[in-house]
Amino acid sequence: MANNGQDNLIPFNQRTEEEQRAIARMGGIASGEARREKATMKQALKLLLNEVESETGKTYNELVALGLVKGAIQGKAENYKTIALMNGELEPEEQVGTPQVNINIVDNSDLEKVLYEDENNENQ
Repeated sequence: MANNGQDNLIPFNQRTEEEQRAIARMGGIASGEARREKATMKQALKLLLNEVESETGKTYNELVALGLVKGAIQGKAENYKTIALMNGELEPEEQVGTPQVNINIVDNSDLEKVLYEDENNENQ
């Protein structure tokens, strides 16, 4: 690709109707594939969690729950939070709006003067 993908930067409304339909169709195909893949993964995970582990005789689901409880007893807040969410004792947090970023602004306008004064004092 000699032009680094610049030919893909045509605005959607400047494309032909045929191109617009093809793009929309591909988007629908890709999202459908993603949904099916996610559903397959979820089903596989359910099957795996219900299998019995040979050494303990417990299902992997039981072992995961036991691990969460042990972690919560050790003081791991995330484990307790997960247990509370799963039991319906805690509502899931929803992020609303744009996250805020706090930036501390430092005034360094006198920094150069202070540095040069120290240098001049050392030379004397």
